Amino acid sequence: MIAQPSYAPPPPPGPPPSVLPTWARWIGLGCGAILLLGSVAGTVFFVLMQKATAGPERTIQAFLAAAGSGDFTTAHGYFSADLKQVQPLDQFSSQAAAHQQLFQAQDTTFNSRSVDLHHADLSGTVTLTGGTQVPASFKLVKEDGQWRLTSYQLGSG
Repeated sequence: MIAQPSYAPPPPPGPPPSVLPTWARWIGLGCGAILLLGSVAGTVFFVLMQKATAGPERTIQAFLAAAGSGDFTTAHGYFSADLKQVQPLDQFSSQAAAHQQLFQAQDTTFNSRSVDLHHADLSGTVTLTGGTQVPASFKLVKEDGQWRLTSYQLGSG
């Protein structure tokens, strides 16, 4: 019997040679990292903006709910000291009663927001309970730790 030489099986094939040059891979990784960082920064900005405008939005929604239900005294309580002088309770009550449908909000959408530590300016649309959308803008100031209206505009007039 003649001994057959034993051969080891060939090694498995290695990874395929890279098609892209090294500099192209680095550019691709850099672009991917920039997109990831941009996404994270955008998300953080969105969350912070939502939190920053949460207080002013709550004040606006409470104001609209009170005025829409006819509780003009409570609604007037959301006015700043300056706005209370410009529009006293009796004047506000008579004007709000005459246009009470404008205060009956189903939803608010603010697509323009400007907020700092002491002032807020929100504008967008208010969807009324009947489904009509009207333009709206609200300016607020922080008085004694609470957001108060300094001006408001509902509808086009």
